[in-house]
Amino acid sequence: MLPKNYQLIYEIVEESGLGHHLTPSEIYALARRRRPGLGLTTVYRGLERLRDLGLVSELNVPGADAAAYEPSGPRHAHFRCKRCGTIEDVAFAIPARTLRKLAAAHGFTIDAERITFGGRCSACSA
Repeated sequence: MLPKNYQLIYEIVEESGLGHHLTPSEIYALARRRRPGLGLTTVYRGLERLRDLGLVSELNVPGADAAAYEPSGPRHAHFRCKRCGTIEDVAFAIPARTLRKLAAAHGFTIDAERITFGGRCSACSA
């Protein structure tokens, strides 16, 4: 059972839906509308706990100002536009067989992978 403030943070991330990436500041603003006394530190602690429990995914994209959070879901990659900063989901994941071969070749265990593509989105490319 999650503390009520962490449950609120989880609900906000879940309600955003797959493909939406919220920063802690955005989550804080949404949470304060529902619970005005909530502190920013609580949001950061809650996101860390939810991430550790596997309930939300943390996304650290090169060039972004802050980590972003999204509901946990199927494996996928991300694309960040270098011009406007938009982050989009990309239906791509390294095949499990490739990850196993890579791990075996180097003698380590792979628990997670993060793939981020960079460039210009379709709107900025037009």
